[in-house]
Amino acid sequence: MARLLWSAAVAVALGGCAWLPAVAPDAVGPAPVPAAAPAPATDYMQENAEVAALLAYYQELLGLPAEELKREHQGVSQSFARDRSELGRLRLALLMCVPGAGWRDDARLLALLDGAVSRKAPADSPRRQFIILLQKLVAERYKEQKRAEDLQQKLDAMLTIERNLRGRRTQKK
Repeated sequence: MARLLWSAAVAVALGGCAWLPAVAPDAVGPAPVPAAAPAPATDYMQENAEVAALLAYYQELLGLPAEELKREHQGVSQSFARDRSELGRLRLALLMCVPGAGWRDDARLLALLDGAVSRKAPADSPRRQFIILLQKLVAERYKEQKRAEDLQQKLDAMLTIERNLRGRRTQKK
């Protein structure tokens, strides 16, 4: 019985080795890892770090006084105009998301996010998920703003009708 259990354990252990990648013996040393194609996990780890840094950057932006925020916007805008990097695009997008900023333009922000290269990355890419989140939040804010403007127009029209009715009543008396 012990032999049977031992044989089964060895068979399972050897069968489990089939899941490990094959390694060719090399007398000179380990084979160099190609730098052109980093592992996807490494890319995602880097993207996770970038997204975390972008979120921390946004938190900093929220605490800046108006003048410093304006200078930051000008600097990031100029930098993005020069190099058009993906990280610069996301920094500019976050600056455009700051509440109460005079340069907030949701239509331009959506166009900026639509042009992001990371939108075409694999679905589990942290940068792509971040861009999609920003797009959804901005699109929702844009819809709410349009709805508020429509409601304001309706209210203004109703107030105009009421004023006209009051004017007619005072003319009849």
